[in-house]
Amino acid sequence: MGRDMILCVDDEEMIVDALKMELISSLPENITIETARNAEEAFQVVEESINQGDNFILVISDQRMPGIPGDVLLAELNKLIPDSLKILLTGYTDIDGIQYAINNAGLFRYIQKPWSREDLILTVKQAIDKFKTKRELDEKTRQIIKMNEELEKMVKERTAQLSDALKELEAFTYTVSHDLKSPLRSIDLYSRYILEDYSGELNDEVKNMVMSIRSICGNMFELIDNLLLYSMTAKARPELTTVDMDTLFRNTFKDMAKPLKDREIEFTVEGRLPEVTGDAVLLKQVVSNILSNAVKFTRNEKQAKIVVKHCFEDHKVWFSVTDNGVGFDMKHASKLFGIFQRMHTQNQFEGFGIGLATVKKIIDKHGGEVGIHSEEGIGTTVRFSLPVSPGKDANV
Repeated sequence: MGRDMILCVDDEEMIVDALKMELISSLPENITIETARNAEEAFQVVEESINQGDNFILVISDQRMPGIPGDVLLAELNKLIPDSLKILLTGYTDIDGIQYAINNAGLFRYIQKPWSREDLILTVKQAIDKFKTKRELDEKTRQIIKMNEELEKMVKERTAQLSDALKELEAFTYTVSHDLKSPLRSIDLYSRYILEDYSGELNDEVKNMVMSIRSICGNMFELIDNLLLYSMTAKARPELTTVDMDTLFRNTFKDMAKPLKDREIEFTVEGRLPEVTGDAVLLKQVVSNILSNAVKFTRNEKQAKIVVKHCFEDHKVWFSVTDNGVGFDMKHASKLFGIFQRMHTQNQFEGFGIGLATVKKIIDKHGGEVGIHSEEGIGTTVRFSLPVSPGKDANV
């Protein structure tokens, strides 16, 4: 880094030397003072110093000089050292020169001759402070630009890594879908053939074992399908449209209840549920997962009850599904929205702990929230929020 410099220009040697001595006695030692007797010397000093990497903080020039006057000199120097500040030493009749220097050299101040020492030193110190402040700001700006460039580079690298991860996930999805299901299908098929073709030759214990194999295969197929669904949900980008949640809840439960003719389930939707902005396919999965849990965990109740409600808060609509099922201890509730997290054993209630994890993933993608509250032996309430469709009053 070069020197910090001040250039003083005056055609009278005595004046320029006096100006230099005033500055040397009042300014820090790390600032170098150079002088010139005319414009030609001034250009030479500036060009040589620039080549050495020096920085000009300030140029002080007399206005009335033979050849090129001070205002024109400052204007020309401004093209070479635009960051330096300029001060013009003038008489009372140099108004036009001051105006020219302001318009063409970005004049910082003008000082009338003969100058007051206090006024001169104060003006020069102000110029130095301004220059250094600007230099610090420029350095901070450069650092910010560099940080932004590094951040952009990091974002590109992370994006590339994410892209690779998504490709790996797609490869995993393909593997799960094909390479894992194929041997399971074979095992299930061979088991079915054994039961169909050799049933008469097998004792009851062997038959039960083969049937257990088929049951395990069925569970594995269901687990794989749920994992694939969760994987696709993680990658999916919601295609937003207006979704009628009232119709969605009612039709989803209607389809779910068809094979449950031996169950008594009282399904209630309080009021008419509003429309929301969301992805219709993904939200159907949310509603299906929540309602299927409610149906599953109320099956030991003689009279199962499932109630759907809604309310508006902060330009979002909250939906809640409450059942009177087995419930659970809330001290473990934080685990429920993670994959493979369950409150009950497989023997008590079938499932893999993927349903609510999928619900949370979908609602997160919609900018909403998910919550759950439960009491053992009393029941469970699952809540989730979604953006209200435009034009709907979210405060009613």
